[in-house]
Amino acid sequence: MTPFIDGDNDDGRVGQNAVTQVIADSYWSESHRDPYAFWPRLANYAINNNRQTSTWFMQNGAFLRLKSVDIGYTLPREWLKRYKVNNVRIYASGSNLAIWSAFKLWDAEMAGSGFDYPCRKCIT
Repeated sequence: MTPFIDGDNDDGRVGQNAVTQVIADSYWSESHRDPYAFWPRLANYAINNNRQTSTWFMQNGAFLRLKSVDIGYTLPREWLKRYKVNNVRIYASGSNLAIWSAFKLWDAEMAGSGFDYPCRKCIT
């Protein structure tokens, strides 16, 4: 990802796309000399130091996601005889119920730059 750098050059706007909140909030500048800033030098033009191969931008992308849960219970027929009912089943279903990850910038399952559509959540 290259924040504030126009990657497609076809919309007439420079630096209006491709930035996440973490970059906007954590950067190095002359007035804000944060040595642990997420983005070392934030600018609207390409800076070669920001494109060097480095472990600075490496993140632990390990995660564990609870994708789906289905749970059901069929009531015993003995309970249902007096109501003249043959069968009753109670169930619940959920999708994308939880994710455990140290990576907090965007949905860990997206990988890459975080500018794709996130995984849909049915229940939060």
